[in-house]
Formats: sequence, structure tokens, C-alpha cells
Amino acid sequence: MDSIIGRDVVARKRTDLFGRTKLVATPIKLTAANIALVMNEVMPTHYKNSEDTDYLYWYYRGNQPARGRKKSVRQDINNVVIENGAYEIVEFKKGYEFSHPVQYTNAGKKDGDNIDVLNTYARLDKKEAKDALLAEWFYICGTASRICLPNPAPVITIDDAPYYTDVLDPRYTFHVYENGIGSRKMFSGTYAIQTYLDISGITKKQKIFGVWTDDKYFTFTLQDGNSDFAKAIVTEAANKLRLIPIIEYPLNDSRLGVIEVVMSLLNGVNTIDSNLTDFIEQVVQSLLVFVNCQLPDKKDEDGNVILDENGQPVKIIPRSGGAVDIQGMPGLPADVKYLFAKLNQSETQNTKENFRNASFSISGVPSMIEASTGGTTGQAEFLRGGWPRAEARAKSTEKMFKQAEMDYLRVVLTICRNIRSSADMIGDLALGDIEIKLPRTRSDNMLVKAQALKMLLDCGVAPDVAYAVCELFYDSNATWSKSKAFQEEDAEWVDAKLRLASKVESIADIH
Repeated sequence: MDSIIGRDVVARKRTDLFGRTKLVATPIKLTAANIALVMNEVMPTHYKNSEDTDYLYWYYRGNQPARGRKKSVRQDINNVVIENGAYEIVEFKKGYEFSHPVQYTNAGKKDGDNIDVLNTYARLDKKEAKDALLAEWFYICGTASRICLPNPAPVITIDDAPYYTDVLDPRYTFHVYENGIGSRKMFSGTYAIQTYLDISGITKKQKIFGVWTDDKYFTFTLQDGNSDFAKAIVTEAANKLRLIPIIEYPLNDSRLGVIEVVMSLLNGVNTIDSNLTDFIEQVVQSLLVFVNCQLPDKKDEDGNVILDENGQPVKIIPRSGGAVDIQGMPGLPADVKYLFAKLNQSETQNTKENFRNASFSISGVPSMIEASTGGTTGQAEFLRGGWPRAEARAKSTEKMFKQAEMDYLRVVLTICRNIRSSADMIGDLALGDIEIKLPRTRSDNMLVKAQALKMLLDCGVAPDVAYAVCELFYDSNATWSKSKAFQEEDAEWVDAKLRLASKVESIADIH
């Protein structure tokens, strides 16, 4: 895709955004020639996805259709007001669901030391910030991609992770799946647009594609004017990882972002805000109308009427601004008044709030204005604000994220096992030993949850189960393990104090 909307081009109003199309092809042997055939088949669909993604990205940044609004009446008053609800929705989602770093915990089969090594590597790789960028992309356009490769540093020290990850721009990244049962991934790729000088010294563009299969890495170079991959310059190398290092993180199966489902409502809010601002300015700049009377003629120092270029008398305009005079039927009363239309402010504001609340409800964002639920307790306020809806959406996103994160961890573990120093540290840690956690604030209804935990423990429920059910801790297994160790240590300390007290009493009795 060569055309990018850009910050200086007004985004047109679109009503054809329904998610990104999944790229599928018939399973074939993945040679360079066959991949070229598949690329010729699927890349037009990718370019359409890329164009849609680019539109949504700039919409998120504020390049919205209201910037190109036009008026047929009072064209001199044409205010553009952007209330960027798209940015608000994406930033809330990103902050609520990825405000804490993704954690790898013990799935219950291994001790936690090896898993802690993975968390350490994630911190060294700055994964928390990269996860936030990843989330930003899949909330905007419904899908995001991450690449994981061995660390390219010539010497890897204890201050480095053995691998390197990066979040790829989804406008220039693609994934092709088999169209059969299971939708196994055939290959993934990314590309860049570069400039070069031809033999005549003319600057041209070329697209360089990097494509990974399970066992090969191909590059395809399409020079300016060539869109046929069968005619591209091709190189081939072995993929030593034996895994595709680019992982797709779809937000949902339709790859539908959170912006496009409420875009018409957000555009409506911008239209109302812009028109309200126009109305205020038009009231301030109202025309003064003279009915059945005329504005006085302007005269010079000698008392002569000043004429314009057409020979007509120049009228004296009031200081307040524009004015017109209207000649009616003879004998009718004269009048002077301001001309402006009335607007029902309360009904207009209600319409705007309805649009905003509908967009927040559909996208699963808590609203500051909700219908009363009939109470003023903390729980009632929690329900009124729409936080259960936000949590339900977060759990849905979490399932899709974990599915992709498992594929990412498979690549990470493969890289770690191929490097001696990291292989010793992770030991025999396997993918099945790892549980992925997306921590969120769990302080709501803490008293109720604590009471539920105590009740479950008093009823004889196994502590690890009770800790998980109460939802007080994002890693219930680790919390229970630490609590158990603390309780045992505390019990030993209490027993030691009792024994010491008993000895003191015995010595006192002897004396």
C-alpha cells in the first residue's frame, strides 16, 4: 500500500468498516514459487486491510470527518470541534486491561524459580511497554502482531534477555492461514517501502518482503512498477527456529476494533459539538434587521451622500456588525430586531449524551452518566458506572490474548533452550507449566471478598481453591504458597515462645 491518509489529509466519512479480512489460501508445499502464487492471491485483500487500518489509526489520532465539514448557509461561521471519543475509548481499554505487566505464574506442576526467570527476561526486554503498544493496535484495528527473534547482540550478558521482541505495524504485516480445518498458519510476513536509485539515477521505490514459514525464510523484492511476486527478486534461507517468529494477536475472530463499531455515534457527537459552537457564534454575530425602515446614508464632511462604485448610497452599519433593511408594504409598522434561530440547548445536550453513552456501552467503557440503579452504596455506584460491563469485556479480550501469548511463549522457550546460559536457567520448563495472568486492580468489594475467603476456609474448602474463588489475588497459587510458608513459620515461632515460657516457669518453681 503506497497511499497513506496522513495527518494533513481530511479523513472522509466511511461506513464500510466491518473488521479485517482473514487471509486464507489452499494448503500447498511452501516453496518460493508457490508462496509467490499465494501472495499474488492474498495481497490485494491485505492492501484493503491495510487501508482500513490506516484510516482507523488516523481517526484515533483525531483526523476525523468533522474536519472536512461544509456549510451552505453562513459559510463564514464553520467551527470544527473534535471530541475524540475514539482516543478516550482506546486509552481506557489499554489502561484498564494492561495497566500492570503481564505475569507468568506457576500452573501447578513446577516450582516458581524457572518461571521467575521468564518474568525477568520479560522485564529486560521491556515487554510491559511493548504490550501496551500491542494492545493499542488491536483495539484500534482489531489485530496486532509481534515478532520474536534471538537477541542480535554480539555478546549477551546477564543484563540482556536472550531474545528480542518488537511490535510490528499491522499496516505492513500479514498472516496467511490454511482454509481447512484448524486454520493452521502457512506463513507470516512483513515488508518495508524503500527508495533506491536506478541505473539512470532516478529515485524509485521498492517493497522488500520478509516471509517466514516453519522451516524457511524468504525475501521478495518488488521494484517500482512490479506487483507480480512471480517476477520478484527472491532470496531463500533456513529458518533455524523451526517456528514462525511473527505472532498475530487478534482482538476477536472478526478482527473488529473498538472504534469502527461506534464510529457513526462518535461522528454524531462531533457534528453536534461543531453545530453548537456555530450556533453560539451566530448568536453573537446576529444580523440586525430594519423592517419598514432604512439604514441612514453615510455622508462626507460637506454633507454629501457617499456613493459606492455602483453609484448607490453607502449605508451606516451599526457597530454590532452586519445589518440589513427590509422594505415592506406601506403603512405597516417599522421595527428593528436581531435575526437568529433558537436552539433547544437541553434537548441537544441530551442527544449528545445519548450518543456518548451508547458508544461507551457498545465498546464496554464505564460511563460517568448512567441511569440510577436505586442505591448509593459502593456496589451500587460500581454497577451504575458500568464497571461490570468493562470487566466482562476485559475477560473476553484476555482469552484471545492468552491464546496468542502461548504461541509467543513457544518461540521464547525455543530461543532460550538454544542458548546454553538461558537453557540452564529455565531448566526443563515447558509450555504446560506456565499460566498467563493479566493483573487488574482487584480492590473493589475487598471486605466482601475477604469475608467470602474466611467463610470458605472455615467451611473446610481447600485453601488453594478458596484463594482462587475469592478473586482477591491475580496469582492465587503464589499467594497461597507464601501464606502457607508464613503460617508454618509463624506457628513454629509461637510454639518456640510457648516452650521458652514453660522453661522459665519451671526454673522459677525450682528457685
